[in-house]
Amino acid sequence: MSEADQRSSEQRPIVAALGPRAFMSALAEMVPVPVIVFDATGQIVISNRLASRLQVVSSEKVERRVLAFDGADLWDIISARRRLDELWLTELPVRVRTAASRSADVTFVVSTLGGSEGVDGGVFVMAYDTLEERDAADQHPHPLDGSVFPLQHQFAPLVRLLAEELGADAAAFAEVDPDRPLSALTLAAAQDGQVLEGFEWSIAGTPILSAGGKRSVLVHKGLREAFPDDLWAAAEGFESFAAVFLFDADGRRVGILAAYSRDPIEAPEAMAGMLRLFAARLSPALRHLISTRSLHESEERYSSLFELNHMPMLLVDPASSQIVDANRAACDFYGYGYDELTTMSALQINTAPPEDVRSEMLRALEGTRDYFQFKHRLADGSVRDVEIYSGTITVHGRRLLSGIIHDVTERHRTEAELERYKQQLERLLERRTDDLMRTNVELQQTTAASDAFYENVGAEFRTPLHTIIGFSDMLSRGMAGDLNEEQQRQIDMVLGAGRHLAELVDDVLDLSRLATGVEVCEPSRFDVVELVQSIAVGAHPAAEARGLELAVEVPDGKVEVFTDRNKVEQVLLQLLANALKYTREGGFGIAVEASDEEVVVRVSDSGVGIDPAELPHIFEEFRQVARQVSGTHEGTGLGLALCRRLTHIIDGSLEAESQPGSGATFILRFPRTCP
Repeated sequence: MSEADQRSSEQRPIVAALGPRAFMSALAEMVPVPVIVFDATGQIVISNRLASRLQVVSSEKVERRVLAFDGADLWDIISARRRLDELWLTELPVRVRTAASRSADVTFVVSTLGGSEGVDGGVFVMAYDTLEERDAADQHPHPLDGSVFPLQHQFAPLVRLLAEELGADAAAFAEVDPDRPLSALTLAAAQDGQVLEGFEWSIAGTPILSAGGKRSVLVHKGLREAFPDDLWAAAEGFESFAAVFLFDADGRRVGILAAYSRDPIEAPEAMAGMLRLFAARLSPALRHLISTRSLHESEERYSSLFELNHMPMLLVDPASSQIVDANRAACDFYGYGYDELTTMSALQINTAPPEDVRSEMLRALEGTRDYFQFKHRLADGSVRDVEIYSGTITVHGRRLLSGIIHDVTERHRTEAELERYKQQLERLLERRTDDLMRTNVELQQTTAASDAFYENVGAEFRTPLHTIIGFSDMLSRGMAGDLNEEQQRQIDMVLGAGRHLAELVDDVLDLSRLATGVEVCEPSRFDVVELVQSIAVGAHPAAEARGLELAVEVPDGKVEVFTDRNKVEQVLLQLLANALKYTREGGFGIAVEASDEEVVVRVSDSGVGIDPAELPHIFEEFRQVARQVSGTHEGTGLGLALCRRLTHIIDGSLEAESQPGSGATFILRFPRTCP
């Protein structure tokens, strides 16, 4: 018989001789999980308070029984299992009906009780890993006597006892972080009957990492070969491993209870059952340790936040309005010492009527409002504008109001100053707007006067000019009598000068009108091809008279646009007139190109061209470049300036390209739709 079997046989009488029923009942009530004891006939002879949650009224029996979800009695399930397996200790997972009319997956640890002279002594059943067991554990926060943080010292004897009861060579109990499964804090460890002080059990490389979502893990033998990275097993020659997990109320892993042995595991179910028994014993203490530590850390964080915060913070009792606590920043802000400030009422520092302050505190307590604006009086009598962000906090069972005070006096002062500046700026803007409106009216009046002036001047110029031109033309044609050669030459000079002056007056008046901005694009729909062809027809006689050829290139079909026809025509007429004027021999031409967005018209001549230095200035007013034709200058120097202004009105552009001796090309671009 092996040592483990010998120990098991020695323990059977101990279990069988647990004493009178009263002792067993008292022991069952001490266990923080449901416990039921059946006698040899299946009657429930012992049931602790927690077990009542798993018992319902049976349809076949009067007393309350533990029933599976399909209606089978737990005793019948245990009896069937015992007939198949004579194990002394085993696990039995069953989905049961609870007293709350719910279903629950329960793992029962079943132990056979020995009787006298070989008679069956019944069955001891403990329900582990149920929601009820978790609730019960939470109701027993001190299963191990002593303070919270020295619990590690009390875990060690239980871990050593576990190793002894299992016949294992080593055991460990560790806390794990649910969010970091590789992080484990060793709470207790034992090996070869001795508690290991300061031992750190590393779960990296152990079978724990292969457990996945299982609640337990078991390696019967060959541990070192299967898990060579398990440092403890490699160092001590352990060949088998068993572990169960401990969970919190939310079902997250919070602990591991594990056992190592140098021999293979011969009774795995008994091993798992014993581990679960000890896990049930340790689980409440571990949960209490975690919750107490969390509470302690939370209190420390709050205390640090409260004491070290540079913002004034107060705790106020809403029932009495007393200031219960204040941080250093609050004492500095209000100008009171801590002892003095914490004996004062919130009504003493608030300038609002007491009934208004109490009403707002009630709203903060109810959670209907968390932001307030008040005026607070300091110790020196000054009053400051403050914003208060409030919330509730429970301290030692006492519900208090916490408030963070923000001094906004300077901000309010700045806002008031900004509002004053804003009003001044608005008044200034109104005055400036009035001035601009008056100036605009005056400008419009001036523009109208200027237009009238130019019109009057034009009329005054045109009347005598037309008289001069008319009589000069009559004299030049001999209608007033024959003229000698010198008289004819001088009359022709007068006639030419008159016509040039009339052209100049017309151009100046046109420029003045365009400069006022009164001219706008007046669009109409027309065909550019038809317009260019009609202009070319009008220019053919003058070209033929000088022996020149006019080339016209237009696309097939129509090029319809929606823009100002008169302005486009005026620009093209001026460009063709210039091309005719500066072409000495050969010919000149006009070409039309069209895209979906714009139209391009090119007017080219074969004259002497334009010097590159003069090219940037040809669209300036009264600027005549050196393009002599037969040694004479022709024109007023305003034609191209007028063309560019007309082009801008239809949102187009006018450019020139030229090389000296190779003629010049003027390029008119305008959108197919006038904006």
